Amino acid sequence: MKLISWSGQGAFVISVVSVLGYRADLLPFRLAFLLYILALLLCVVVVGIGLFTLFTNLWRKRPLRLDYAVLVIACSIAPGVTFWSVGLDGIRAPQIHDITSDTVNPPVFLFTRDEEHFRENSLAYGADDLSAEQLSAMQLSAYPDIRTMTVQMPARSVYQKALFVGSFLGWEISAQDSLLFHFEAQATTAMFQFVDDIAVRITPLGEDLTAIDIRSVSRLGTSDFSANAKRIRLFFDKLGEELIIR
Repeated sequence: MKLISWSGQGAFVISVVSVLGYRADLLPFRLAFLLYILALLLCVVVVGIGLFTLFTNLWRKRPLRLDYAVLVIACSIAPGVTFWSVGLDGIRAPQIHDITSDTVNPPVFLFTRDEEHFRENSLAYGADDLSAEQLSAMQLSAYPDIRTMTVQMPARSVYQKALFVGSFLGWEISAQDSLLFHFEAQATTAMFQFVDDIAVRITPLGEDLTAIDIRSVSRLGTSDFSANAKRIRLFFDKLGEELIIR
């Protein structure tokens, strides 16, 4: 069982090193992510064997080994945190990373540029591995609820509320245009601190009728594990609450 113990300790260390190494710019994205996935898989195996051993000893009324209990707890941290962050929706998420409330005419990034910062994914809709039509079809199939939000309120008031909500959610507002009712921001994920780019477009449809669209794009990775969809839903939910309350 020493092999299991060493494997568990190694998996725990690798999971921590991969996250901290990427956040400190010591490991490239793909290597850090690969190491983390391998550590997760090894942790799951070690936890399974460890729990089986602990329950077997309990059933046979043998003394419980404290080192195995500590090992199981330590190796449960990475899978537990990952599952809590991603959830079942993230595990089942399609291989897309560009989500928008308007797939026909998605918000355009007017101020954020492709050449700014390190990124693998383009800010142009449908410019990566999938065409705009393929990307739209996959999103509508996976997230049919993400659509343009329409409210009965003047566009300027909605724009101000949207800016407030974006800041409230912790986004870094990088650019805004009060004449176009458009702003752009960046959101950072908790664990690996991946940065996603956001564009919000407010469109007046009448004197007291306004359409709100948002687009969220991951800079790295093929799949976003539903992070962008969750962000858009949260934005719409909070904005709706703010518009009703105020």
